[in-house]
Amino acid sequence: MIQVENLYKSAKSKKLLAKRKQILRDVSIHAPAGKIVAIIGQNGAGKSTIIKTILGFICPDSGTVGVQDGISLGYLPENPYYYDYLTLRELLWFSASSFGVKRNDFIEKARAAVEKVGMQAELENRLRAFSKGMNQRAGIAAAIVHDPDLLILDEPMSGLDPVGRRMVFDLMNELRDRGRTILFCSHILSDVERLCDEVYIMHQGRIRRHLTREDLALTQKNVEIIVPYSDKAADLLTEPSYKAKRFANSLSVQADASQLNTLLDHLHNHNIPVEGVQSAAVSLEQVFNQIVTEEDVT
Repeated sequence: MIQVENLYKSAKSKKLLAKRKQILRDVSIHAPAGKIVAIIGQNGAGKSTIIKTILGFICPDSGTVGVQDGISLGYLPENPYYYDYLTLRELLWFSASSFGVKRNDFIEKARAAVEKVGMQAELENRLRAFSKGMNQRAGIAAAIVHDPDLLILDEPMSGLDPVGRRMVFDLMNELRDRGRTILFCSHILSDVERLCDEVYIMHQGRIRRHLTREDLALTQKNVEIIVPYSDKAADLLTEPSYKAKRFANSLSVQADASQLNTLLDHLHNHNIPVEGVQSAAVSLEQVFNQIVTEEDVT
């Protein structure tokens, strides 16, 4: 559905006018048909730049962007702004007519869109009377009113209360079940973890990690091994594949479950006793924090 390959993008630096700042560095992202794919990263990581490049709003320095021919597209920007003198019905008609929806079909499509976002009672009200959360719901309705094949959402849950977040969560699941493709950015990692088929983690303009649904499931399959603290044990467990933390008189070591037997043999061969072994759930947030706090040596 979407294929982004080896994307580079730079822009003039505000601090050093003679130099250019690299925004995207060799970024490749694939969003298969019928899947929900997320891009996560800190502010300034390059997420919105990727979306704007896919949509053709900006041109990359190099690399390719491919979107399947003949599909319809819906888009919600990070900070949507609409003419506030419009009613919600007029906003939806503006969006629907832009994608070729006929007036006779619009009534039913508008009804379905506002039902999905819980705005049935607001159709004739002007946008200037809407709260931030209501404007966000209106923007989502405008993005889906023409029933697009591909939906691109930049921070779709921004400004929404817990009920609104649940609404977006259920809507995205429903659209995927109907074969639609969704690419979105979000800072709400718990929702990303439960919702997505694939996740791309960005840091400083690069894709640092690509996780599939299977990878996300495996993040929960880690083990924690407790050993008595000693200088010997500390030196032995400083390898990058292990995550060792010291507690008073012990060391806690986290590793992938597939490494358990190897690690136990490793400790046994060096005469380091094991005090305990237990499961250690690792969330997407922990994976994300580990990546973005790593020193960038490039």
